[in-house]
Amino acid sequence: MRPHLFARPRYALLFCVLSPLIASASSTPTAAPAKGALPPDMVAYFAGDWTGSGAFARSGKPLASDYSFVPDIENQCLVVHQKEKPPNDFEFVALWSVDSNTGELVMLLVSNHEHGASVLHSSGWQDGKLAFETAPADPKALIQRFTFYRDSATAFHTMYEWSLDGGKTWAVGDRQSFTKSS
Repeated sequence: MRPHLFARPRYALLFCVLSPLIASASSTPTAAPAKGALPPDMVAYFAGDWTGSGAFARSGKPLASDYSFVPDIENQCLVVHQKEKPPNDFEFVALWSVDSNTGELVMLLVSNHEHGASVLHSSGWQDGKLAFETAPADPKALIQRFTFYRDSATAFHTMYEWSLDGGKTWAVGDRQSFTKSS
């Protein structure tokens, strides 16, 4: 079982406010691509459906999931849906985009096991990996990290980790390998 993402009502409110704006913006054509779009290579790589399997680190029990990455709003964002296959039931919906103030990649994530939304930050692709991490204000609060490792043009693997000591040590929750199915 995964620890809870730090939940803050303001992130849930942010998600509720952003969702209708994103939906309305994606149906409105614009003349030129907006600034702050995701890197084109990232959009091209992830776009589509992926299926994978792996195991929980602590128990060794098997785990299988599907991912869907859908580019939206002139590639300014990817709408990401991850769903574990039975007997597991964890799933999340996320929005990957670029913070227009910092240029940093962000992921706004909402899952079926959490209360509210979480914001994770990334420095982008570095040495074939893309890591998104929470940044709580309290150094003793739970930090979570989702890392995507590019294996080939049609394969990647993921690792979910968490830390309770400000990121000094990390525990692995699970690992999975994915192949592109469409």
